Amino acid sequence: MPWFQLSRLLVAFIALIIVGCGPARHQVNGKVTYEDGSPLEEGNVVGEATIDGKLVSVQGNVQKDGTFKWGGEKSGDGAAPGTYRVIVLPRGLGDAEVAEGKLPAVDKKFTSFDTSEITFEVKSSKNELNIKVTRPTRKLQ
Repeated sequence: MPWFQLSRLLVAFIALIIVGCGPARHQVNGKVTYEDGSPLEEGNVVGEATIDGKLVSVQGNVQKDGTFKWGGEKSGDGAAPGTYRVIVLPRGLGDAEVAEGKLPAVDKKFTSFDTSEITFEVKSSKNELNIKVTRPTRKLQ
């Protein structure tokens, strides 16, 4: 076997070992709804956890029906086991929408890890994260 073919085989083997050494990832599916049961139609659900001393994050795009799948390396590839702090980020508003007085789709408290009060433990079994959010309210002036 020529040395360049052997070197390619060795590189592929090392890459396989490195990828295989990371923590196993498990599917996390969920849905974001409002208190009345209607879905959040777009945004992101983000989780962060400290795993093996490292801060890791996962995220999932919210679909029209409110569903999402968490992923880290790539969309929907799951999350490593651990306890995650969770936030829900609605679609950002454009300048014109803000000028019209539109409010974000989700109350501000759900957009910060310090205030969302949502945690979720990813296990090696089925992982379903269903979240209820509230809409922001206009403050009286």
